Amino acid sequence: MPATESARIVQVMLAALLAAICFAVGSPSWAAADDMVAPLQLEGEEAEVEELTLWELIERERYVRSREEAEKYLLEHPSSYVAHLVLGMAQHYGEANFPKALFHEARALELFEAAEGVQPTPSQPWRWHARILVALTRAHGDLEHYDEQLGFMYRYNELYTPQLKAELAWPLMKKRDFENARLAAEDGLATGDPYQIERAKNALCAIEYEAGDDEKAYEVCADAVEYGRTHFGSATAVDLGNFAEAARSVFRFDEAERLLMDASKGGLSWYGNPWLELADLYMRAGRFAEALSALREVPRHRATRPAHVRDSDRNEARRSLAAFLLLMGRPDEALRITDKAAVLPDRRAHNSRDPEQDRSIVALLDRQARLMLAEMTLERTTAKPFHLRCWAHGKALWLRFQAWMSARQVARFLDDEARLVGTFALGTARSAVMPAWLLGELIGALGPGVVRAAVTEMRREDRRQGAAPYYDAVLAEVSLAQREYDEAIEHAKRALRQLPPGDALLRERVRAVLGKALSDPRETTSLYEEVLGTDPGLFRRLGWALPAEVESGDAEIDRTLARAVMRSPRFESSSNGLRIQIDGARICLFGRTGAAWGCSEAGLQEDETAESYAQRVVDSFHAAIFSPRVDLSRIDINSLDGSNRVTRNPLDMLLAP
Repeated sequence: MPATESARIVQVMLAALLAAICFAVGSPSWAAADDMVAPLQLEGEEAEVEELTLWELIERERYVRSREEAEKYLLEHPSSYVAHLVLGMAQHYGEANFPKALFHEARALELFEAAEGVQPTPSQPWRWHARILVALTRAHGDLEHYDEQLGFMYRYNELYTPQLKAELAWPLMKKRDFENARLAAEDGLATGDPYQIERAKNALCAIEYEAGDDEKAYEVCADAVEYGRTHFGSATAVDLGNFAEAARSVFRFDEAERLLMDASKGGLSWYGNPWLELADLYMRAGRFAEALSALREVPRHRATRPAHVRDSDRNEARRSLAAFLLLMGRPDEALRITDKAAVLPDRRAHNSRDPEQDRSIVALLDRQARLMLAEMTLERTTAKPFHLRCWAHGKALWLRFQAWMSARQVARFLDDEARLVGTFALGTARSAVMPAWLLGELIGALGPGVVRAAVTEMRREDRRQGAAPYYDAVLAEVSLAQREYDEAIEHAKRALRQLPPGDALLRERVRAVLGKALSDPRETTSLYEEVLGTDPGLFRRLGWALPAEVESGDAEIDRTLARAVMRSPRFESSSNGLRIQIDGARICLFGRTGAAWGCSEAGLQEDETAESYAQRVVDSFHAAIFSPRVDLSRIDINSLDGSNRVTRNPLDMLLAP
């Protein structure tokens, strides 16, 4: 769960608090575009006029100029702690260079204490000391140095008031010290300060969620949203998003969608992206067009953030985009995304989730993309000469080896027993954002025996109402992998009776598993047809073939197409299956009841060879049958990833007057 919005647990909350005691500098006048009148100096803020001018630039968020001017000033005044503080904050908020910010802020503290002592008195420039401590708290927090962050918070509380109380809860929670985190939040509630109370309620929402009490998390997250609406007119986007996550953990998908829609209409949120969470929710429900619309908004939302938080969840967005591309039958483009995500993990300082969970999901998506691309490589050569089909088999074998390597990565990220077992508790903090429809892929990555043991253990612990069908869904697939067909049928039927509509893709996967386990081919075909209606790409992702019988005309091209179709890994010959009709170089698929599932659309081009034309017809047929009905032809994948956007707009906040 992301940190609170108005307080932002580590950053804005500290900034708001410090504004009351340290940042209350009068607004300067501007004689010209860049010429400043001598700034007003507060008690405890004694410094050279040039240093105060540097600080004015920081307060006005002129980060580029403040960096340039501070660097110049330090050349002549290397012992200026004010200039080092300014340079650190410019690096932090203007450049998002947290290590460099930490270096300059630590140097500022060293210089100040060498000149003024470690416990400044009211007669000394104590405001600079307070500012430096808060700056170090923020820098260590963004770098995920929680022990150091807490150390500076405690030191600040010893010297200055009002103290940081609710703010302590977040780093304590990140250290998994839930009891002390709760106590810190309770201290914040006891102050009676509305802003402290808001921060404390947001922290309690994350604490209970991470501690594994999902029902309690739902209650306290609801309380945080209600408090925001009552005392501030509206809940923050982050509080709404956190409540939506808690609602998903107890399988209240409709409520989660409403909350996320409210969050998307709210103001700017530094952490969390409601559009990203909506996209994940829509994908689970098989609402692909709506998922695409939500994904379009993700980079736009991120681009409006300040520089230092703009990339805080870019990798999370890549994970969702890779999942969407897989569902759309675009594994080659999904691999470009997973390759980036694998080597550029997000900083998780302001999100409560375990980063190893995110990495395991990326590796699992990468594995499935490579397996799916192997299947499509074979599909794309079924009408080509024998030597090219042999080459395709070799390439597919190499892709499957790469998929095996990705599976080893999954196993490495889940090598902790608690993390492995918790992965199967969908919706909880232990499972992170594991898509329900992807969970069965762990069977191929880890082995059915390992998955069965983990699911059995987690099922005994999980007391959530509505959790049982998810365990049945995984166990049905485990049983199928272990050739326990009667057991697979029993688990699958039980899961299908109870799974909610919000997990449509998982339902279709369970339906396919049930069809595979049944002995009657007519029942199998009937179930497969239902899957085609919602998630036609599932058969590619599973590497399964549809039972079908081919009917073709007498023309040479029709006979060529018939041979090519039956070479496809997507079909196997069966007199009790679907019907493939080839007539006039057009291929159509019909169900047992006569329902049409799609036809090829590929006209003959000028100077095109018969072989090339046949392959295009087969490719068109595969695309018509095994891809969701969403038009991606005009979608620039880089626009969804945000790669074609300027990450840090130098005119946004940095150079603004």
